[in-house]
Amino acid sequence: MMQQFRTRRVALMLALALALAGCQTTGRSAERINESAAQAHMVEAGEFLEAGQLDSALAAFGLALEENPRLVEAHMGMGEIYHEQGEYDLASRAYERATVIEPNNFDAQYYLGLMHQLVGRLEQAISTYLRALTINPDHYEANANLASAYLQLGRPESAMPYAKRATVLRPGEQAAWANLAAAHSLMRDYPAAIAAYRRASELGEAAQPILLGLADAHIRMGNFPEAENVLQSLLGIQPTATAHERMGYVRFKQERFVDALNHFSQALTIDPSDIAALNGVGVSKMTLFLKGGRNDRLLKDDAVAAWRKSLRLLPDQPRILDLLSRYQRI
Repeated sequence: MMQQFRTRRVALMLALALALAGCQTTGRSAERINESAAQAHMVEAGEFLEAGQLDSALAAFGLALEENPRLVEAHMGMGEIYHEQGEYDLASRAYERATVIEPNNFDAQYYLGLMHQLVGRLEQAISTYLRALTINPDHYEANANLASAYLQLGRPESAMPYAKRATVLRPGEQAAWANLAAAHSLMRDYPAAIAAYRRASELGEAAQPILLGLADAHIRMGNFPEAENVLQSLLGIQPTATAHERMGYVRFKQERFVDALNHFSQALTIDPSDIAALNGVGVSKMTLFLKGGRNDRLLKDDAVAAWRKSLRLLPDQPRILDLLSRYQRI
């Protein structure tokens, strides 16, 4: 990002030099003096950036803007520094000022959209990314991030064209295929989701979300042996609560109830508030109670306790309420 700034700074210096060369040498105007001072502060800002002195660079950009409030490069420079520092709201304001001055400045629109997305203003991020893409429709990050924002809002149909476009622009980018897979999965096109997740996994070390997404797509299709293989790989790399809970679900569907209970219990060891794992413990123990001739009352009591804890954490669970109502008195 700093390298991008330095490149733009060089272009800015050339533009300013050309503008100054075209001015008359007599009767210096106030505007020319302001531009000369702004140029000097921009040079200072670049030097501070090279030295890693970000606060001093911010001050220099501020001084440049006092001389010329419409200096887009100064607004962009401040936005980039705030972005680097994690001050996304301040960065948003800087980029927004740049977009007001130059509405067709792609970088200003794109980075404003990115800041909106980073702080969770997804609708604003989407509208800003769309403006950026009218300027440069072939920008990979804008397409990929727009797809991601739509997915965060649960709008896979809207995400799909941009997710596909991202894979065309960068067919070797793992994240692009993961986005496309998630869009297919949310649209319940599980065969297409599996194909995209597999492509993503071929492009580098498969991260947890990719493996979980692939396993979930197999589960949705009833491909439990395939889901088991994926989850075993994931548990060997990163034994998270979610991975154990998903494996517990697969084992339960395979009628391996003791093994299912073990995985659900391991998930709760990692995350005691995992609602799906609590429900899994309840269903597994109640199933073992019923299949064991209803002799081990402790299994039944533990199942009821797990469901009650789950409902305390998330009351709106009609299915669990129904199970609790049917089985707690038997």
